[in-house]
Amino acid sequence: MRTTLLLLLFFAAITPSFAQNDIADIVNMDAFVVSAGLEDFDKEDFIAQVVEDTTFYQAFLNLKYFPHRSSGDLLVFNRSEDQKGSMYREATQFLSVNEEMWVEIELEKTNGRIRKRNGSWRYLTAEMYDDVFFPSEKEKVSNRIVSQEQELVSGSKIEKHKAQLKKMLFNPGTEIDNVPFIGDKLAIFSEEMVPYYDYAIFTTDWQDSIPCIAFSQFVKEGEENKVVIRDMTSYFHVDTREVIARTYRLADNTLFFSFDISIRVENTIQNGWLLPVKIEYDGFWNIPIPFTKAEVIEFELEFFDYNTNVGMYRE
Repeated sequence: MRTTLLLLLFFAAITPSFAQNDIADIVNMDAFVVSAGLEDFDKEDFIAQVVEDTTFYQAFLNLKYFPHRSSGDLLVFNRSEDQKGSMYREATQFLSVNEEMWVEIELEKTNGRIRKRNGSWRYLTAEMYDDVFFPSEKEKVSNRIVSQEQELVSGSKIEKHKAQLKKMLFNPGTEIDNVPFIGDKLAIFSEEMVPYYDYAIFTTDWQDSIPCIAFSQFVKEGEENKVVIRDMTSYFHVDTREVIARTYRLADNTLFFSFDISIRVENTIQNGWLLPVKIEYDGFWNIPIPFTKAEVIEFELEFFDYNTNVGMYRE
């Protein structure tokens, strides 16, 4: 259960069920339409597009598929926010001619007790960070969208956990089966969860350069214990309607576990492909079981030098 919970705090499902009419009735849309030159903007159509979006998940598939370079910092803190350890990595991801992907770590610097004496990870967050973004073994990849439900019911236990992880980071908002206590709370567009949120649509320039229509939902005051996703804002490119960025916070506190995690993902468009360029994670989580300590970890990953043409093929 410990592994499943942490994985779920990263990823989410591809095609949420939703109560479109309920959301349309309560969404707050500022008087931005005329000023933004969007006189023909259709609120209900846009909401349907938001909850049915697959572009964010497509970006994750592209990340796992196209060769690129990456660098990242992972920082571990104690409950007093004093730094206990760190790890910096630089790596290159490759793709073979038969669509097998793997990552070679070219530089690693660690400080503090990140690993145990036997080489295993002291922190589950660090273990999953390594497993998801720096796989050492070759794995078959594709950037074609398939049913995530199929991923969840097939494969080994760790593969199922990875599929759940993907569901939570790249398109939060749906119920995930077989996750005790929080699975149904993740479906923020469901008829049961809609009353706990306020919604807003507004225009903005992401990083002062990319014109976007933003869709934001945030928990109503006093309803915090009813939800897991406390707030989420998705930034859709005005022209392509692809998700250029998404920020969200997840938190819960029960007798069985507690966590408070903020995630920010930034994408770019290269040669017509939506590609992640930065992932930021800032999180606390704790499961009160013997020999398990609370984890307070931050990490930031940057991805660059994508090859979306011929690939960096190696055997």
